[in-house]
Amino acid sequence: MLDQLFLLFFIFLSISCQTIYDTADDNAHGLRISGNDQFIVYAVNRDKGYALSYTPFTPAERCSYWNPTRDFYVYSLDVLYNTDNRTSNYLFTFVQIAEQTSTQNVYFSIITMNTSNCNRITGNIVIRDTLIWNGTHQEYMLLKVVPSQKYAYVFADSFVLMFDIIQNRIIDLKQSTNFYTFSTKVIPHAIDLTETWALVTSYALATMNTNIASPVISLCSLNPLRVITSTALIDSLVQTAALATTYNLDSHMSISINKELQMAIVGVPILSAVFLFHVNATNINTSQWQLERTRVNQGPRNVGFGQSVAWINDNTVAVVLLSINSRSWSKSEVWTFSIDSSFEIPEYVFPNNQQTLSFYTTARFYQILSWSNHLYILTDLYRIVFIPSSPAGYLSVWAETRDVFVFVFNYSSCSPGTYKNENGFEFCKLCPPQTKNPAYQPCRECYTCSPTSFCPLGSINEVSYENYSSHIQTYAYPDSPDMNNYDDILVQNIFSIGSSARCLLISPLFWTIIAMCLCCVVWLLMAIGKFVPWQTLTRHRTNAKKFLKNTDIVGEGERWVGGLFSFAIVVLFGFTFWFAEDYINLYPIETSSSPQASCDQTMRNAVFDNALQLPLSNTDGSRWAIFDMLDSQQFTMAIDFINTAASCQNITVQQNRPGVNYLKLGNVSCEIQPDNVTVSASFPLPSHQLTVQVNVSGSYSIGGFRLCLRGSGLVDGVNTLQKLDMCKLFFTENETLSRTATISVVLVKVVNQTKPLTVGDDTYFSGRWTPTFGEYSISDKLSYNQDGEYLRYVNERTIFTITMSEQPFFLQNNQKPIARIAELAFHTLLFCTLIIELFAMAFLLFKLICMPLIRLILRCRHQKKQTSSILPSRNSHEKRKQQSSISTIDLHRLLQHYERKKQRQKKDRLSIIPNESSRMDHQRTAV
Repeated sequence: MLDQLFLLFFIFLSISCQTIYDTADDNAHGLRISGNDQFIVYAVNRDKGYALSYTPFTPAERCSYWNPTRDFYVYSLDVLYNTDNRTSNYLFTFVQIAEQTSTQNVYFSIITMNTSNCNRITGNIVIRDTLIWNGTHQEYMLLKVVPSQKYAYVFADSFVLMFDIIQNRIIDLKQSTNFYTFSTKVIPHAIDLTETWALVTSYALATMNTNIASPVISLCSLNPLRVITSTALIDSLVQTAALATTYNLDSHMSISINKELQMAIVGVPILSAVFLFHVNATNINTSQWQLERTRVNQGPRNVGFGQSVAWINDNTVAVVLLSINSRSWSKSEVWTFSIDSSFEIPEYVFPNNQQTLSFYTTARFYQILSWSNHLYILTDLYRIVFIPSSPAGYLSVWAETRDVFVFVFNYSSCSPGTYKNENGFEFCKLCPPQTKNPAYQPCRECYTCSPTSFCPLGSINEVSYENYSSHIQTYAYPDSPDMNNYDDILVQNIFSIGSSARCLLISPLFWTIIAMCLCCVVWLLMAIGKFVPWQTLTRHRTNAKKFLKNTDIVGEGERWVGGLFSFAIVVLFGFTFWFAEDYINLYPIETSSSPQASCDQTMRNAVFDNALQLPLSNTDGSRWAIFDMLDSQQFTMAIDFINTAASCQNITVQQNRPGVNYLKLGNVSCEIQPDNVTVSASFPLPSHQLTVQVNVSGSYSIGGFRLCLRGSGLVDGVNTLQKLDMCKLFFTENETLSRTATISVVLVKVVNQTKPLTVGDDTYFSGRWTPTFGEYSISDKLSYNQDGEYLRYVNERTIFTITMSEQPFFLQNNQKPIARIAELAFHTLLFCTLIIELFAMAFLLFKLICMPLIRLILRCRHQKKQTSSILPSRNSHEKRKQQSSISTIDLHRLLQHYERKKQRQKKDRLSIIPNESSRMDHQRTAV
């Protein structure tokens, strides 16, 4: 019995002392991937072999080697560039540092694989092993080859090695205790090097307390092999010795050197931080070399920021985030940053919605390498991913393969609406606003759009706004007119003349004035005929007067002039009756057209009022039947996704309900519009109040969308359910739609109550749903400005959530006529009598005022004429008198002359007077 106990004790002792090699974690103890422009290689410890892929890095270029009998556990490896042009396409060489699991001996191996006879499963391989260290298990062994490929350097727990690859021999081998400047144990965790110097990040046990360790970084000279200087990576971080001296993620570190910039980045995932160091190693005297920490970049907390780091080029670095649980395609991500900016907002993220991973399980990234703009990733579960640099216009995307270890991406052209103008492994970017890319090959640039077209960010082609315009059916109920009395309206329209040609042609006053002018012409002709002595004309004039007296409705047949102007009254009557007939047809507003007999096109025979009401029941428990018709109306929702490359296969529709994952909606109809950049989906809604989610899977951006609600109408007696057909266009200027857009649609009942034109007739009800839009969020622009443009490319789908609800109130619009039929007929007849009275009053005023004035004017005119005839005679007499007075002096002189002459003659006759007198007496006696 005692012998058996001793035997069991020794068995358990041997088990406890046996080293267990972790073949399930490819991140453990070193870096087992490497590559260059000729090939990439991956050491698979679980299957004791290697997976290799070579140029042009397509799924066809594969080769593998497996040897289950070789008990080597590979810690690290590095590739060599084949400079022989004759064999560079099939002979590939790499070096490795490994530990033999049976003896714990450390071997340096130079391995050459010939892929010319590779059948994609196994290949010809030559391995040259060199024993380096005997019988001591190493927790870490890190290997790197200098750029000249002459030497390889290994930093391990127990030793530091300089190995001549060309001569296959050890140049220098030092114990770690003799190499480092620390007096305590140092465990290296990451290294990188140039031709002359190296940087090593490690944990050094504290001098005063060997149970804790601090992270340090050491600058080492490679020839001769020695430490130049060491400094604490960060003063605030300490780690337990158990974690620092054994492999675990909590003590993991990474490093990458840029030889041109003489800079290095160091990742410490436990701190979610990346450190930048500058190395001054240009002095021939190595003791003058300096190592300076220039910057600390803090990443997101608790995500393993800095799990692995790499330089993409002189301006860009890549950083691995170990734990990102918000993506479905991987648990980790690679972020790239500009070295000149803080590491807060990445410029690029892998994976993304253009470059996805299709593993059967989500992957976790452990290590990355980069050269020539390629990206090489070591993941968990024995998988590596290689994203080759693609030319401008193309990007590298997932390629299906039967390989279980190596997954190489293939080139693919940029999708429509995106472009890429430089080489690299990055995704294609969205076309800027007012530019487009309809998937021309290659997609290197975007083309300018027409300034009047809908061409937002990421546009595929130009879209006309007219093809997807918004339209509604419910408008503001009109206000009641300023004049709601029929008499006022009638007077206003009869006795007014508008300013337009149409208003003039339909103006009653205008045509009445024309008729009166014609009557005046006829009266003038009749007056002229009175003074013309023509019997025929006199007879016709007499007959006309008789006829006009019979038509006199003003003076009741007393005067023929009244009959003449009665025709003007008839004109007014005609226009009045026309207006009355037209006005009665202006009710209700839903069925009436514009008035024909009025210049006012807004005139209606209706007064309006409205109010918000609760749909309460009547005292007998009933309610308006229109409410039941509105509640039972079936809706169909249609969504037009505008300027997108998505197809019908990318669209699914679901109803979200509390307590239920989701309910898939059926009867979804989908089609591509004629512009080939718009996909339309329509589906019936099971109810009026629900939450609908429309998913558009894929990387497709969407420029805008139009939401439409439709429902059929119904007529049931005096109740009319109006057809619903409403569309609303949503977009954000110069932006794509949000990847998680939300819209709130609030439905409001609108019931129109129309009173009858005839008292006692039925009241009509018309109902319609009016969709209104509450809060909605359709743009992520602020989020992109704050958190980075990369967010546009990491979402795997676009989600539209539409919440529909009803308002408990309804809008009641009431409409009743201003004048009903009987009232309108009565007031029209009264207006006609008013017209007659107006003309009669006009005649009376003419008799009382105008005729006396006319007589007075004629009398004055006659007197003036007589006065003007007398004045000319008086003027001629005075003229003659004036003319005679002119020659008075001359006449006086003549008279004087004449008198003197007469006196002389008289004297001469005195002498003969007796003779003459006797003779005269004799003659009188004889007579």
